[in-house]
Amino acid sequence: MSFQYTYDAKGKPVGVFVPINEWERITSELKKTKSGKAAVLNSIKKGMKQVEQIEKGKVKAISLKQLLDEL
Repeated sequence: MSFQYTYDAKGKPVGVFVPINEWERITSELKKTKSGKAAVLNSIKKGMKQVEQIEKGKVKAISLKQLLDEL
């Protein structure tokens, strides 16, 4: 991995050149991370909706054992 940096007149780094193959690898990893996070967040939202339904008495709660057995 060889990055090339650009600097301003004071020597402060202000940019970086990333080879295209590295850029594609980095963006691919970011997409995987984002989709993974979205899946986790969606699962949490679904779980919270189920909890609301249980609290309202619209859905029967299950035991921890039943929950673990489903996994």
